[in-house]
Amino acid sequence: MVLNLIRSLAAFALIAVATPSSADDGSGFPQIVGTWHGTYLVAFAKSNPNHDKGLLKTEMELEITKLDGNLITATNRWRRIGDKDWIVEEAMGTFSLDDPTRFVLAEAGISGDDVSSGIFNGVYLDDVIMVTYAGPGTGVAFAAQLVKKDTSK
Repeated sequence: MVLNLIRSLAAFALIAVATPSSADDGSGFPQIVGTWHGTYLVAFAKSNPNHDKGLLKTEMELEITKLDGNLITATNRWRRIGDKDWIVEEAMGTFSLDDPTRFVLAEAGISGDDVSSGIFNGVYLDDVIMVTYAGPGTGVAFAAQLVKKDTSK
């Protein structure tokens, strides 16, 4: 009985000094800062000038540059396979508060001819980021699986 009392007091003391976790301190969210890479097929609506080109194989680098609690700052670079120049688009987003593996990024184009604004819905699972993208203004959509680039090479 005394042992149970000591255990209860120790547990209470631990809880009393433990820092609460919340979106403000970033705990509970995956630490996904880094550059993520993958290839995908992109489709275009009929109104998009690229529609007649059919499905285009594309590569992207999603660089997560900063996490502030649940908030995500990112840069998306993408190009069609064979192109040399990257299209660069900036994004801000947030992890879901009810499922810390899920996030959304709102993107705005800043360079190149094919820039668009759109939404990434993503999930981080087993060291992979999976995203679906919809650009309603330009009628573009795709899904991609991204793996973290090895920066030691």
